[in-house]
Amino acid sequence: MLAACVGAGFATLLDSAVVNYAAPSLGTELGAPSSGVAWFLSIYSLTFGLGLVPGGRLGDVLGRRTLFVTGLALFALGALASSTAPGIVAAVGARAVQGLGAGLISAQVLGIIQDQFTGIRRVRALAAYTAAGAAAAVIGPLGAGLVLTVAPDSIAWRVVLALNLPFILATLLLTLRFIPRQARTARRTDLDLPGILLVGAFVLLVTVPVIDTGIDGTRLRAVIGACALLAVATVIWERRYAARGRTPLFVPALMTARGFVIGNLVALLWFGGVLAHSTVLTIYLLQGLGWSPLAVAATLIPGALARVAASSVTSRVYARLGPRTLPLALAVQTVATMGLVVVGTTLDRAAFLVALIAIEIVVGTSSAVFEPPLRAITLSFAPPTHHGVAAAFLQLTQRLSATFGVALVTSVMFTADLVTVTRAACSAACSSAPAWCSPPACCRSARRCRCARSRWW
Repeated sequence: MLAACVGAGFATLLDSAVVNYAAPSLGTELGAPSSGVAWFLSIYSLTFGLGLVPGGRLGDVLGRRTLFVTGLALFALGALASSTAPGIVAAVGARAVQGLGAGLISAQVLGIIQDQFTGIRRVRALAAYTAAGAAAAVIGPLGAGLVLTVAPDSIAWRVVLALNLPFILATLLLTLRFIPRQARTARRTDLDLPGILLVGAFVLLVTVPVIDTGIDGTRLRAVIGACALLAVATVIWERRYAARGRTPLFVPALMTARGFVIGNLVALLWFGGVLAHSTVLTIYLLQGLGWSPLAVAATLIPGALARVAASSVTSRVYARLGPRTLPLALAVQTVATMGLVVVGTTLDRAAFLVALIAIEIVVGTSSAVFEPPLRAITLSFAPPTHHGVAAAFLQLTQRLSATFGVALVTSVMFTADLVTVTRAACSAACSSAPAWCSPPACCRSARRCRCARSRWW
């Protein structure tokens, strides 16, 4: 069963590891605007999160196997559709289906680990799941870089998006062989679909102005007003749903557990930041510095290998340090990330390459030490009857955070890239005609034209 769980984690996280490599080529080949590419990268996390809670609740009642197989089928269908999409709208829709399947899969994986493992064995099982993600971060970039290097541009990104299909099929075979069938329980299933839809609509609306930076003041005020109404409607609905004796999306037994709430808050901030970090770094190296996909993969692989290695000792570190593992690992990761900001703006290319590899090794190690204990500690506050729901809610928190985080950084990055291109064109115009300098709008004076060759331009 653990092999099936690890295989599912590897297959779904392989997709996350390669999609950033496919995004630039996809945008070019499909003629998609930057907002379309941003939606392509963000919608997966949104539907991933929305599939988690119903997946977790149905898994608690119907058994893990049925939902596991359904999730794998949806994920494979979405991967196939996105890799053959004729346009950006179809690609975004396919990614939405794929994300929904990933949500159903992940809810069952964490539910099985919750059911079958306790104590330090649970930390080890979660570490194996983390190691699978780290292995995907090694194999994915290498495969994507190789495909993008040797395959024609028109089909390379399509092959990259389909790389996870063989692993999904292998995981499906493992699931059918080793995940046992479970009898349905007699208790009632409360999915709280209105609550899920309200939260999904809220997150979607909050994401719109982040991705569409050209939204005007009137539409922005309308979006803010709609978000406020949705927030109020969600609170009212959840209270009424609970008052009728039903189990709301925000389960009272979990929402009143202080440790579970704090753990989710930490996961909310950490996971969104980590995924945003990897997304913006990959796209920056590919587009900002113009590195080849293989060069980017080779640069980031040492960090992924460090995460695989660190995952094997996570349980030992946690056994020695206990909950203190979390703040220590997080402090190391924070300092390393701040160091990346410094070296990225001060060092030349060769020195930056060395520093980047070293920093990513530190970030990967600290992430591997941090994530399994965070999940284990947070989920330990869940009552046995809500294992699936608790695991799904934790993943929901992380995925909604990832949706907003990725949308935010890609939007800022694409906007900044347009500014950079404009300034570069202005500099060229100024340099070619330093005597007059009037046509380029950003050349306000002859003095600025003479400074056009500055690195800050």
